Amino acid sequence: MLLATFVVVCWGLNYVAVKYSVAELPPLLTTALRFAIVAAAILPFGMPKREHLPSLLLLSLTMGSLHFGVLFYTMVRVDAATAAIVLQACVPFGVILGAIFFHERIGLQRGAGILLGFGGVIVLAGEPGASSQPLLIGMLLVAAMCWAVSSALFKVIPPIPSLTYIGGTALFAVPQMLLASWLFEDHQWAAMDAASLRAWGGVVFSAVGASIIGHGLWYGLVQRHDLSLVVPFTLIAPVIGVISAVLILGESLGIERIGGGILTMLGVALIQFNWPRRRARAI
Repeated sequence: MLLATFVVVCWGLNYVAVKYSVAELPPLLTTALRFAIVAAAILPFGMPKREHLPSLLLLSLTMGSLHFGVLFYTMVRVDAATAAIVLQACVPFGVILGAIFFHERIGLQRGAGILLGFGGVIVLAGEPGASSQPLLIGMLLVAAMCWAVSSALFKVIPPIPSLTYIGGTALFAVPQMLLASWLFEDHQWAAMDAASLRAWGGVVFSAVGASIIGHGLWYGLVQRHDLSLVVPFTLIAPVIGVISAVLILGESLGIERIGGGILTMLGVALIQFNWPRRRARAI
């Protein structure tokens, strides 16, 4: 329980770390730097084999470039608290993909969870103060969908060890994000030269704290314990994200954000707590 709590606290604080980074560094470049740190630290302990390469390339696109690239790009203009809530849409997206492609049963409880989850996102999209808010919410939903697609891919690809998955997807995502940064961003060298220790600390925390330590511990937890015991802890991460965004970044906590957050988290909870007690397949 302590390890699971530590992991979700790291994931919640990651939203603050990303905001610090993209405030001074181009977001696509920030994503490439994050993946470079992860790959350099993990690959010596989990080098991919030839049979892993096709799956890792695909996952580096869905989970790496599309999920994290879109997320970091969006967080330049969207509040960390909003991002922490909207990304929970990956859970109802995952249920929908499971029903479409794997004929998994949704049921009344999960169906209500999907409606509540997306209803909360709609409330967040109506937050006042930014005419582009619906577009930003839509981009965050794309990032959440890419996370759900990546999770679904694990059902059809050959098993990959967790360290190989983390390091391999990071390695293949680096050139993708560097190319995207070269095409869509400028003044990268000047930004890196002028970036403060806080910005670089955000990059390092996102790579080491949230990805290497956080995901590394999480894979061990889901392999050793029932999903029904471990998975509910993920509900704490967005709460930590919102609290840290308000206390550290000084973001506001308006009625739309509170209402949308409650609806989304209730929807996710209905979906999560409907899981049967079973062991997770080691990856």
